[in-house]
Amino acid sequence: MPDFAKALKRLRDRDRQPYLTGLSPVAAFSLSEQLQFLKPLPSNRTTTNVPVFQEGLPAGESESTSFGSHYVVRKSFADDYYHGKVRLSRFCSGELQQLMKLMKQRAEVGERDRIVFLDTETTGVHGGTGICPFLVGVGHFSGSDFKMIQYFIRDFDEEPSMLLALGEFLTNFDLVVTYNGATFDVPLLETRFTLARLDNPFERLGHFDLLNTARRLWRNGHGSCRLIAMERLMSFMRGPDVPGAAIPRVYFDFLQHRPTPQLAAIFTHNTYDVVSLAALTLHACDCVGVAAPAALDDPLDLYSLARVLENSANWRRSISLYEMALGGGLPEPTRTKALENLSVIYRRIGDNQRSFEICEELMRSDVFSLLAYEGAAIHHERIESDVEAALQVIEVGLKRLDGFPHVGLADAESGSLKRWRALLRSRWERLQQKVIGFPASEIA
Repeated sequence: MPDFAKALKRLRDRDRQPYLTGLSPVAAFSLSEQLQFLKPLPSNRTTTNVPVFQEGLPAGESESTSFGSHYVVRKSFADDYYHGKVRLSRFCSGELQQLMKLMKQRAEVGERDRIVFLDTETTGVHGGTGICPFLVGVGHFSGSDFKMIQYFIRDFDEEPSMLLALGEFLTNFDLVVTYNGATFDVPLLETRFTLARLDNPFERLGHFDLLNTARRLWRNGHGSCRLIAMERLMSFMRGPDVPGAAIPRVYFDFLQHRPTPQLAAIFTHNTYDVVSLAALTLHACDCVGVAAPAALDDPLDLYSLARVLENSANWRRSISLYEMALGGGLPEPTRTKALENLSVIYRRIGDNQRSFEICEELMRSDVFSLLAYEGAAIHHERIESDVEAALQVIEVGLKRLDGFPHVGLADAESGSLKRWRALLRSRWERLQQKVIGFPASEIA
């Protein structure tokens, strides 16, 4: 980058001298002198990768490109490495393809060694072109090992070199996996590649953001879906760690040559992020796979998984998951929703008696269930051919709705009552016509 401090000093020195009135101090320089400000400083860096020992930095190498140099740290995890309770080497690209298909992701997975896991550490978290990724961690499988590479810039003028090396590295892969990368990491890096006038490697890469999957599988049971919070699913504990909000300040202290004892911890934080991402992806694959869930799994997690599988080709598996979740104890209104879904699935597979039993259970509940009254009416009408019994069920449901207080209801609740009443009334009128053979009058 231009030596702006030196240029500013020269401007100030020239400002003390007389110059033509109305002209900028810069105009006092010749064109060749002005162009010198735009030239990068001569680089005295080596052209080969050499070990670098700098205070605060973990052991690594200074790597050179045509744009200068940057810092690289490498680490390897052997095939017997366990991230918490997850053995990383079990990762299978075929299982990831099934998970992505279940989550309506169209990207192709391919071979395991063609998958890369990515996470960035940046100078800010609110987005914008001014945010700079000063550390990019990437992990990938190489044979039975998991390789970790971290690209680091020791000053902002090293960013083009780092991006060039990262772009060349990403040509070896077909799919990138991130955690919230769809809204942060990938768009940020794409912007930085554009500003550096480099080809965007993400244009040809498939992308799978695990965050949406994590929310669908675990938000009901665990609330926060931050990656650090999800690590407890794998029984992994980081120990002392640098808070994400503190990372930019540590890096700025490093740039200003202040003591930065936490700098090495940022590299560890980034390593944990990438390895945890790979392990959590494997854990998600295990959850939606063919293996039966443990009986002691969180009931809300079982419920969430059942909802995911309910609309998939493996929808029959959701029956056992719903039953296990109900057996483990679900809070309201989740319990009502689980019973409603279960009654529909049982009717779908032809177990009408079990479906009807669930509807009766729901109708006895303090929580009103539209599906319960509709399901019971369908059972009487279509299975038992008892239209009058179906009509009585709907009448009970309408009277129960009339008994709900109308004062103090939220708009959403009030809207639900109106919609439920309209649906039950419509069914009541149709059933009444079947009983008496002509249009029915309105209920008083």
